[in-house]
Amino acid sequence: MEKKKKGRPIIADASKCAGCLICELRCSLRFEKEFNPSKAAIKIRRLVGAENEYEISFTEKCDNCGICARYCPYEALAQEEKAAA
Repeated sequence: MEKKKKGRPIIADASKCAGCLICELRCSLRFEKEFNPSKAAIKIRRLVGAENEYEISFTEKCDNCGICARYCPYEALAQEEKAAA
């Protein structure tokens, strides 16, 4: 079985995350053609007992396309730069 080609890694900085879920909405639109965060390959979860602290994780479905990083208004997500040739 051949592995899917993945893009450059996504770097997540949960300390900048505001929990807006724009990344989940954009991701689900790409994969499922609908705004449904439960179907996104990125997951944002509020930490238990914390008011404004979040955890950012990715499912196996994530192919590092970078759409989450492109649309994150808080710069909590970024796609790793291309390696210098």
